[in-house]
Amino acid sequence: MLIVVAKRRKNIRLSREIYEEPSQIFSVTICTAKRQRLFENPELATKMIETLYSGPMGQQGNVFAYCLMPDHIHLLIAPSAGNLVDIIGSWKKFAGHLLKNTGLNGPFWQRGFYDHALRKDEDLIKAAEYLVMNPVRAGLADSWEEYQFSWHKWM
Repeated sequence: MLIVVAKRRKNIRLSREIYEEPSQIFSVTICTAKRQRLFENPELATKMIETLYSGPMGQQGNVFAYCLMPDHIHLLIAPSAGNLVDIIGSWKKFAGHLLKNTGLNGPFWQRGFYDHALRKDEDLIKAAEYLVMNPVRAGLADSWEEYQFSWHKWM
């Protein structure tokens, strides 16, 4: 008799309390499903940036920096109300609904996301500067100033 054991996804999350701490800033990367290059389209890219202010992240998060790449988004964010994991889940649904309304078919996002809790000794401004340099490192721009889909609070 062959017994099949279902593989469980490894839990890579920190404790729930950490994701609710307003003073805790996270570096987050959210990828599109199958790394679709949805945001090469400037109209879609602009709409995604707007969701950072109008959607759950704007209402429940404090965004310090973002960089929207063709197939993913980088954020420096702290929760201002609620749990960051829930905020990102709500934002993915909100943004996915917007993408669906443009005529695209989902799924739009990978199941999870990557996060790194910044430590007290990590320089937030340097982290933000590193984040907005992603398009330069990827060859999408010659300087961070010319890439319109990235921003940080200290620019």
